[in-house]
Amino acid sequence: MQKKYKCFVFDLDGTLLDTAPEFLTCLNTLLKKNKKQTVTYDFVRNRVSDGVGRLIQDSFTIDENHSEFEGLRNDLLAEYKKNYLLSKTFPGTDEFLYKLSKNKIDWMIVTNKPKKFFKEICKKFDWHKHATAMVSPEDVNGKRKPDPASLNAALEKTSMKKEQSIYIGDNWRDVEAANNSGIDSALALYGYIDKKDVSLLRPTLKINQIEDLINFI
Repeated sequence: MQKKYKCFVFDLDGTLLDTAPEFLTCLNTLLKKNKKQTVTYDFVRNRVSDGVGRLIQDSFTIDENHSEFEGLRNDLLAEYKKNYLLSKTFPGTDEFLYKLSKNKIDWMIVTNKPKKFFKEICKKFDWHKHATAMVSPEDVNGKRKPDPASLNAALEKTSMKKEQSIYIGDNWRDVEAANNSGIDSALALYGYIDKKDVSLLRPTLKINQIEDLINFI
């Protein structure tokens, strides 16, 4: 018999929200300012789930110990601040979250994204009015996935048991965080996961679109 879940926890970038187009614009603006070669959409898409630091490291070919790394990282965040609210949800996302709310099923968002951006995005989509919990690293002393702290903090806000909960994300960190927290995981293949990484991961489920989760409610 198909397992049913009573609590759905979502990653943000690459799972609910398609942020790659905005990051492409920001990163190329920064690269041009620094007279560097611009990058392609695929370059950004394959790295954006690893965060701003990874985009800087790979596009400027420096590591995080480089003297310019922190400055460039802050410059990229400053660029992102100008257009991050332009990001759109993936197809079917709004309808699926509405269905969860309508059926009184708990849903939450747990992200590694800085709270200042996360909070405004949630306001734009009215998610703060319906989500049972919204957790970013700042809520758990800066701990980031795959550390389970943010997932555990979210799960404390529901009366559902861990075996009734699932974490949906598009990155190895999400699958790992779910494992570390002791809950099931769904890998969003439509997100930013590098296709060659898919075979290395062992999520509970793999989904091609968010609507595939309908069978589990």
